[in-house]
Amino acid sequence: MDPFSTDSELVNIHTAFTQAQYNLVLSDYEATSFSESNRPAVQVLQYRAQLALGQASKVLSTISASKASSSPDLAVVRSLALYLNGSEDDAASQAESLAEQHGRNVNVQILAGTVLARAGKQEQALQLLAKHEGSLDAVALIVQIHLSQNRVDLARKEAQSARAFSQDALGVNLCEAWVGMRTGGDAYQAAFYVFEELAQGPST
Repeated sequence: MDPFSTDSELVNIHTAFTQAQYNLVLSDYEATSFSESNRPAVQVLQYRAQLALGQASKVLSTISASKASSSPDLAVVRSLALYLNGSEDDAASQAESLAEQHGRNVNVQILAGTVLARAGKQEQALQLLAKHEGSLDAVALIVQIHLSQNRVDLARKEAQSARAFSQDALGVNLCEAWVGMRTGGDAYQAAFYVFEELAQGPST
């Protein structure tokens, strides 16, 4: 089950992240205000927001190598930060190792999958992401990889499959909109409405 589903206390912070409201993710949410079981997910989401804002060096200074060794979640955040900070080979090697050892961890799936895809290892990324169990973030990355491979058919199939576990989530709408942008016609117009609605949110 997706930890960011609409019946989760994480839905608002994840929606803000999906809408690219990264500063809001960092300023308006405190991990301590969430249940203890959800705090690690909040922490990872906030690290991802920092990375999206170009703060890879800051993340690396926060998550030392020794600290990363204590948790696959922190280790994979550090791997992506390394990649974005220019240590691409080291990051890809770490991502491969994490994928092999912790392939069922959803953060490893998404973040190691991101590193592998960026490093030109799309098939490895897809194999890792295929292990997800109802994660819209994983679906979104799979769709993006298929589109980068000009496999619009596979991207469409993946986006449609997400409807089985999430009918109204913004993530599903975005996946379908990305496919629609490549398909054209009525699908392109439908995609326009999704992006128009998204643009109405603050800081997007």
